[in-house]
Order: sequence, then structure tokens, then C-alpha cells
Amino acid sequence: FDDLLTKTKFSKQEILDWWHGFLADCPTGLLDKKKFIEVYQYRYPNGKAKNFCNHVFRTFNPDMKTHAIDFQRFMCAIDITLNGSTDEKLEWAFTMYDVNGDQRISKHEMSSVVQSMFDLLGKDKRGGNNPRRHVDQIFSRIDVNQDNYVSKEEFLRGCKADEQIRTILAPHY
Repeated sequence: FDDLLTKTKFSKQEILDWWHGFLADCPTGLLDKKKFIEVYQYRYPNGKAKNFCNHVFRTFNPDMKTHAIDFQRFMCAIDITLNGSTDEKLEWAFTMYDVNGDQRISKHEMSSVVQSMFDLLGKDKRGGNNPRRHVDQIFSRIDVNQDNYVSKEEFLRGCKADEQIRTILAPHY
């Protein structure tokens, strides 16, 4: 636990509380994708969690060497999403949108994540709420060099400068 005290902003008691909850849900000490999806589905009973969870799980487990997340990796990811600075949270969000890990986001990648987010939230995806339409509008505003990719710099700048874009791409930040 000492390692987590230095790597996160959680107190020892908070880490212990998370540990007990983690073990209750994951007696093996590892959180696999199936359990991860179950937890999200419980929190969003009216939505479809699987596709969005695939994106979040990949972001929690970037090396993909295992098909499960240990407690330390889980806590470091939770720390960023709960306690991180705006930049840390937006960098984490960028990683989620950068599906293939090439340090840039294509329209296809962003559409995939936005669509999965809408599914999770049970949003209607027709007409003005079409995910692809949102992505086209976002790209027209933040793809500064118009190369049909959003770099990390463009993503961070765009999310910080435009509340509407931030609300779509990183609603909790």
C-alpha cells in the first residue's frame, strides 16, 4: 500500500476501503473485463455498457499483456479519473479515444468511442444527436491543421477552450 500512497492522492484509509471493495468484487485480486462490464452495467442499467467498457478497460490496461487489472493499476487509473488535474484527466481521455495507440485520433476512432458512450447512456442517436455528426463538428473545430486526425495537443486545447466539445468528449472533466 505504501507504493499507492506515493503514486496516488488517496489516503491510507481510502486505499484500504477501496481494497476491501475490490476484493469483495474480485476475490482473486484481479478485475477481468467481464466483471468490469458488470459493474458498469449496474451503474447504467438503461444503457448498453459493453462497447464503452472495452474502451475504458483498454485505457486502464494499456499494455494488454493480461486480460485483467490488478489493484495497483486499478487505483492509479481511478486516482486520475477522480483526483487528477484537468490535464491528467484529458490526457487519460485522449488515450481512450486513441484506440490504436498511434498518438492521434481518427474520425473513426472518435466515432467508435462517442457511439459507445451514447449507447452506455441510452441516448437517442438519430438526427442532430448522431455520433458521426458530433464527430464531424468536433473535428471541424479542433483539427487545426485539417489533416483528419486530432493530435494530443489539438485534443487538449480543444477540450479546454470549448465547453461544448468537452461536454461531449470528456463529460466529467
